[in-house]
Amino acid sequence: MSAATSRPTGRRRTRYRYSPALDGVRGTAMVLFMAFHFGATWLQGAWVGINLFFVLSAFLIVRLLVEERVEWGRIDVLAFYRRRARRLLPALFLLLVTLGVVGVSAASDTVRRPLRGDILATLCYVQNWHLITRNDQYFQQYGNPSLLRHAWTLAVEEQFYLVAPLLVAGLLVVLRRRWMQACAVLALGVVSAIWTAHIGVASAADQPHAYYGTDTRAQALCIGAALGLWAAPRPRGDGRRRLPKAAVQAGGWLGLASVVYSFIAIEPFSPWMFDRGGMYVFALGAALLVLACVDDRPSLLQRILGWKPFAYAGRRSYGLYLWHWPVAVWMHHSMPGAGTLQRCIVGTVVTFAVAVLSYRWIELPVMRGGVRALVPSSLRVGTRATRTATAVTLVVILGLSFTVGQVPSSAQVANEAARGAVPLVTGQPSYKPRTPHIRVALLGDSVTYYMAQRFPQKQYPDMRISNLAVPGCDMMNLPLQVSKDRTSPNQSDCMALKKNLGSRIRAAAPDVLVIFWGSLVAAPHAEPDGHVVTLADPKYRAQVVGRLNAIRATARRAGVKQIQVVTVPCRTTNDNDLPANLGVFLKNPQSIVDAVFDPVQTNAVLTSWAHRHDAPTIDLYGQLCRHGYVPKVHDVELYDDGEHFSLAASVMIWTWLAPQIRTAYAARGQTTEAGS
Repeated sequence: MSAATSRPTGRRRTRYRYSPALDGVRGTAMVLFMAFHFGATWLQGAWVGINLFFVLSAFLIVRLLVEERVEWGRIDVLAFYRRRARRLLPALFLLLVTLGVVGVSAASDTVRRPLRGDILATLCYVQNWHLITRNDQYFQQYGNPSLLRHAWTLAVEEQFYLVAPLLVAGLLVVLRRRWMQACAVLALGVVSAIWTAHIGVASAADQPHAYYGTDTRAQALCIGAALGLWAAPRPRGDGRRRLPKAAVQAGGWLGLASVVYSFIAIEPFSPWMFDRGGMYVFALGAALLVLACVDDRPSLLQRILGWKPFAYAGRRSYGLYLWHWPVAVWMHHSMPGAGTLQRCIVGTVVTFAVAVLSYRWIELPVMRGGVRALVPSSLRVGTRATRTATAVTLVVILGLSFTVGQVPSSAQVANEAARGAVPLVTGQPSYKPRTPHIRVALLGDSVTYYMAQRFPQKQYPDMRISNLAVPGCDMMNLPLQVSKDRTSPNQSDCMALKKNLGSRIRAAAPDVLVIFWGSLVAAPHAEPDGHVVTLADPKYRAQVVGRLNAIRATARRAGVKQIQVVTVPCRTTNDNDLPANLGVFLKNPQSIVDAVFDPVQTNAVLTSWAHRHDAPTIDLYGQLCRHGYVPKVHDVELYDDGEHFSLAASVMIWTWLAPQIRTAYAARGQTTEAGS
């Protein structure tokens, strides 16, 4: 993953010999990391291996910076940044352009929607903080994770590169002895570990920060930087005693054992890794391994890790890292029934093919000769033109990011409907607009959100849809109980919706409010005292009814004439086909899984409440799930991901849903629900 290389390039040459073992460590770890994302769940601790990359990258960068300071008397900071840009940006630009084009032309809406922010955040190397702000859960890998989720590590490294020259220069001035400098950086790593423990992982709200944060990952970077300081050349009068070869190699084998153990044995979000310094300890193990690999005394460990296939993968690890995650997401959508072995083989072959081509034709030429090296010598032009080409590439990336992030346009929806929307109900009569026109507001989660966005306005000119839904929003105020020791509170935009629901309804001024609740209401929730409640508990059912009453009261005060309720459709229980917010609940007892994915209990509560308040019920569950979960209706794929309806399915469902809403409003009008 790390783009730092043990064979430095650029204007100044290094005294360090190339270490195949270092590339071998990086390549082997990268292949295992890829296998984990391709479905090899037995590598459950591959996430710990990220620390190995951070340690290695910080070590190489700091060692080169110190060498430059010792040899030349100064650190050329601008030249350092230019070298980093040459190494990092060409392959990254290629990835962003490719994902932008795919997002615009082929990706489903639920995959495409977050790409705008992700491309911009990746380009600016702040993707880790971008993921933190939207509460992205790394270990919820199914459904529609960001195609650029993995770019968080690039952001952390680039943020380190930004301060590394200044940090090194400052330490070399303030502290004279190298062991003092190394200890100072190790102490910063301890501070990071203590801060990580303070953040903790007990709550799902804290986990993204603990996992993605630059401040929490700094402990591994500090350990690598300390090793780089200690191992770098010294000025005269600052000698060091060389460690015995046996001690170095023993430490290397110990470090290798710790890395192997971490890949296999450490579970996701093991509390002791974050709360009791486990990340720091395993980063120290990685440092021992790195030290043994760069020792100039040959050893068995170096021969094993320096094996040519391992080193070959290591030299291309940056490209492998960039491309493996989009390939994994692609396989998830295109090969939903494939087994782990098939995914690993296909994913590895495709990723290596792309990474090797990128390295041969993009990365290596630019490292050696700059951007001009990408152009045949007979066509090469001046520096100004190459800068212009770079600027054009940036403009293309920015343009794609703004285009790809758009939800389906009205033209796309109209085109889908114009192609001849398949009626959901066979023999359903064609829709005839009525008067007066009505305004409809939809309230719910991401399923509702996309349905509102995909309303085919031209087919139903007598209806106007307002979208009050918030993706991922749980209508209940209690936090979700994600697992035995993890909760997930309401997201900020969801809380804002519930807090300002009255004003948002008044702004939309709907005649009808359609409550289109999602599956999360049936999931376990945690009360303030820690007690976990489900729909099997009368107390929790009463709270659900209370939320419905509160929504009804707010809607009536805002002038809504009628409330309608849509039943919740069933969902698949295939883990590979589910988005993260639902897939995580498959690990619960079967009774809870059944309640979430076949929401009979949820719909019983909804329909009972609707009957008491004379609110029309639109039975979407009955239309889609009368024979259980089905992936297709009339040869139309219902779902993008097992939960969200596809564009074609959305338009098909509206052929039934829009007349239902209109008929219910015409039949009951203003005199029933609003006055009940």
